[in-house]
Amino acid sequence: MLCSRCDVRLDYVGRRMFHEGTRWGVLGNIGEIFVNRERFDIYVCPRCGRVEFFIDGIGERYRPY
Repeated sequence: MLCSRCDVRLDYVGRRMFHEGTRWGVLGNIGEIFVNRERFDIYVCPRCGRVEFFIDGIGERYRPY
């Protein structure tokens, strides 16, 4: 994949999980059951720092890593 700004190959920097909603603190892990979390594959342009996110599990066979 190429950066749409620089036309430079994007670097794969890994898979990250993002937390949506509030932290439950007192309820600990039990409260986390009701929170939505998504996993994304992340690619970064080494020249301009542009970031591309791709949802984990969709279209992986078309990615260059």
